[in-house]
Amino acid sequence: MLPVFLIPSNLLFLKMKFLIVAATLLVASASANVLRAKGLIDCGPGGAPISFAGELITQTAPVVGRMFMDLTTTTLVDATVEANLQVRKVTTRIADNYEVPCLNGISGTCTVEFCSALTTYPDAVCTLFPADVPCSCPLAAAVYANPSAYITFTSEWLAIEGGVNGDYITRTEIVSNLGTPEETILGCLLLEYALVAV
Repeated sequence: MLPVFLIPSNLLFLKMKFLIVAATLLVASASANVLRAKGLIDCGPGGAPISFAGELITQTAPVVGRMFMDLTTTTLVDATVEANLQVRKVTTRIADNYEVPCLNGISGTCTVEFCSALTTYPDAVCTLFPADVPCSCPLAAAVYANPSAYITFTSEWLAIEGGVNGDYITRTEIVSNLGTPEETILGCLLLEYALVAV
């Protein structure tokens, strides 16, 4: 091997360029791994009256299929028809920032009234609560622990633009006084997961 002072400057430049490119790729791949971390996170404001805790059991969910989680919901407020609590969900595919449209009235990016969602979409909402909890309003302030909670991904997901395979984030907020100056986020759940067509 030639001493550095005998290597032609253009070769030295190429070696340095290679090292810079290699370092950049290493940093990019490390960043990509951070973005693809999957899980269940409480994203509500400090002191929020509704909070979430638990763990995502199925990090890559099949479509059509179910994504299981160990979910504990703690609420300090009663959910009543009169309270008119809204569920605001935004689901985004990370790779291209594609916002999934509202599918079948409840999946993807939708806003629905909480109490009516319990009765209109029981297969999508009631599976998040323990089996012995009546799936209707009023829903009392309590701690609801369901170690086998799940979300079902139906065949509508297979037809979304760009295909279903990829990493996703779903932000679900429980909101009071939606669309008014008094709008308040009572609780927020963030899910990071992957979907794959089967």
